[in-house]
Amino acid sequence: MMLLALLKKDFLIVKKYVLIMLLFIFLIPPFMRWRTPEFTGVLGFVLSVIFAVFMLLQYVSLKEYQSPKAATLLCATPFTRKAMVLSKYIFCMAIYVICCIAYEIETLVIPGLGTADITMFALMFLVTALFIGVYLPVQYKLGYEKTKFAFVVVIMASPIILPLLMRMDGLNLGFLSTLSPYLICGGIVLIGFMFLAISASLSVKIYTKADLA
Repeated sequence: MMLLALLKKDFLIVKKYVLIMLLFIFLIPPFMRWRTPEFTGVLGFVLSVIFAVFMLLQYVSLKEYQSPKAATLLCATPFTRKAMVLSKYIFCMAIYVICCIAYEIETLVIPGLGTADITMFALMFLVTALFIGVYLPVQYKLGYEKTKFAFVVVIMASPIILPLLMRMDGLNLGFLSTLSPYLICGGIVLIGFMFLAISASLSVKIYTKADLA
């Protein structure tokens, strides 16, 4: 219940931007399908997840930075610092799930967008886990002011770097075709959860020692 209350708090903070972000989530895949047809809608899905997760997380962090006393007041309630940290990870994963549902719906109604398969969702889960798994501990350690430029770099560079990476032929993953898709997806998701667990543990340790006065 504590985590759900904190998760609700984060969504209430971004409620003004939820509709705008949903519009972005639905528009990016078909737009990138039009600009880069060789990737069908996959590139758009990847970008929509990165944009949605980072922009909403950044907005929550901005509001918390502008109201430093709010964290102090929360710590004076039954809400623990551990719960406050874990809620941020759950918040990011909830946004990821929303992006997956949105893309699944789009593939059913927009011809040529491709198909949404479990392997793609698993890989994007790992990418999201790596992004926030690195970003959140750094933000808790250095603070919002010193890490906000990393957000700008990610948002600005993603539309340029991702197509280049996806066009690279040097990485041969053909051997994966011999393995069960469920085994591959299970392994990818497990790695993602392990990385998140390590990252969350590190963030909790950092935030527990932080001076909120």
